[in-house]
Amino acid sequence: QAMAYGSLAGVGAAVGLSTAIIPLLAYALLGKHKWMSVGPESTVALMAAAAAAPAAAAAGMEPAMVLPIMAAIVGIVLVLGRLINAAFLADLLSLPVLVGYLTGIAVLMVMSQLQKLTGIDANTDNLWKLITETQWTMPNFKTLAVGLLVAVIAWGMPKFTTRIPGAVVALAVAIPLGILLGIPTIGPVSSSLPKFAIPDLSMNALQALIWPSITVAAVAFTDVMITSRAISDGTRSDPDREMVALGGAQFATGFFGGYPVSASSSRTALAKVSGATSKHYAVVVAGIILIAPLILGAVLAKIPQAGLAGIILYAAFTLVEVPQWRKLRRLHRNEYAIAAICTLAVLFFGILPGIGIAIALSIFAFLARMARPTVSVLGFTPMSASMHGIDTHEDSDTVPGLVVFRYNAPLFFINAPDFFDEAIDAMDEDTEVLLVNMEASPNLDTTSLDTLQELAVAVKDAGAELWLARTRYEVEELMEKHGVMDIIGRQNLHETLGSAVGVYQASRLM
Repeated sequence: QAMAYGSLAGVGAAVGLSTAIIPLLAYALLGKHKWMSVGPESTVALMAAAAAAPAAAAAGMEPAMVLPIMAAIVGIVLVLGRLINAAFLADLLSLPVLVGYLTGIAVLMVMSQLQKLTGIDANTDNLWKLITETQWTMPNFKTLAVGLLVAVIAWGMPKFTTRIPGAVVALAVAIPLGILLGIPTIGPVSSSLPKFAIPDLSMNALQALIWPSITVAAVAFTDVMITSRAISDGTRSDPDREMVALGGAQFATGFFGGYPVSASSSRTALAKVSGATSKHYAVVVAGIILIAPLILGAVLAKIPQAGLAGIILYAAFTLVEVPQWRKLRRLHRNEYAIAAICTLAVLFFGILPGIGIAIALSIFAFLARMARPTVSVLGFTPMSASMHGIDTHEDSDTVPGLVVFRYNAPLFFINAPDFFDEAIDAMDEDTEVLLVNMEASPNLDTTSLDTLQELAVAVKDAGAELWLARTRYEVEELMEKHGVMDIIGRQNLHETLGSAVGVYQASRLM
C-alpha cells in the first residue's frame, strides 16, 4: 500500500515506503489507540497530489518539494485545532458528504490509473476532460488483465482469511505473470533511513496550500476518528489526543520529506486480527518496512506497474459504501441528493472544490430544516399523563381555552419569523392562554428575544396571555436583561407543561 499510494501521490514507490515509517513511529509515541495504523492512505494521497500541482506552479517548485510543506502545515493545523478545541469541525463532514465524496474519490483513483492499466494516454484531471480530451484507443489487454487480477485477489482474500493481506498474495501472483507477459515493472526500490530536512518554505506555496491543508486535516482527522470508533478494544476514543497525535505524525512526516498521511482502516483491522497487543507494534512494522527492500529488493523491483495500479483499484472499490447509498435513498432523499451532488462535484470540479460544495450544501440543508421545522399543538391522550401532538395522536384532547404549542427546533434569528407566524396560527378565537414549550431552546439571540416580545404583545392584543414552560435558567436571565420578562411576567413561566396546565385549570375553577 505504501508503494502504491506513493505512486498515487506522485512521489513514487520508494518515497512511499519511507513516508510509511515516520508516522507509524510518531503515532506510537503520541497516540492512544492500540491498533491504529497511521501512514499513506489513498484518499489523502490523492488530495495531496491534487493540491501540490497548482501550489508548485505558483511557487516555481517541483510537486515533490511542495508535499513535505503541505504535510507540515497539516500537522500545524491539527495541533492548533486541538488548542482551540476545534475537533468538532470534522463533524462538518456529514455522512452524505463523506459517502458522496469517497465515491467521487474512488472514481478519480480509477481514472488516475488508466494509463498504467490500459496504456491509453488519458487526461484524468477531471471527468469532463477525460471524456472530451482523451484519444481513446484499444487498451493493452496484458496490463489490464494483470491489474484486474490483482484487484480481484486483493478483494477476495479477506473473504477466506483476514490474517493474510490480500495485496501481498495478489502481488505475489502478479510478479511471475508480469515477467511472463513482459509488461513494465516499477524498477529498483531504494532502501534508506528517512532523512531529516527542513521543508523549502515559499510564501507562494504557503498561500496556495492553506485551504487544501485545512481540508486534508479535516478529512484525515475524520478518518482517524471513524477508524478509532469502528475498530476499538472497548476503550473510549479521545478526539483531542488523536488530533494531537495525528498532527505530530503529519508534522514529523513533513520534516522527513513525506506527504500528508491518515489512518488506514484496513491496516488497523489487520493489526487487530494479527494479535497486536499495544500501539508499539508499529515500531516492528516500521522496522520491517525499512529492511524489506534490502532483503526483497530484487523481488520488489519486479512488481508490475499494473499490479500497483490493481492495488489502487482495490482501494477505490473499498471506498464506495453501497449500503450507505441504499440507506440514504431509503431514509432521506435530500441527503441522497447531497451525496450524489458531492460525487459529481468532485468528479467535474476537483477534490477540494467538490468537498467545499458538498459541505456548503450540507450546511444549507441543515439551516433549511432549522428555518422551517415542524410544529405541534399538544394534548392529552387517554391513559397517559404526558402530552402528545394532536396531529399524530387522533385520540388526544386539548384543554378548552389553552393552546399548548411546541416549536421543534431551537429558536434563533433564522426561524424567529416562522416561529411567530406558527404560534399565532395555532391560536383560535377562543384561546385564553398560549403556552409555549421552550425546552428546545437552550439559548436565545437578540432577534429571538425581540420576537418573543412581539409575540407577547400580539397575544395580548388578541385578548389572551402568553405563558412559557420549561425555560432554561440562562434563557430567563437573558429575558430579564432584554426586558421581555416584564411583558410576559415571571408568574407566567412554569417548570413543566403539567404544572402550567394545572395552574390554568385551577384558575378557571376560581
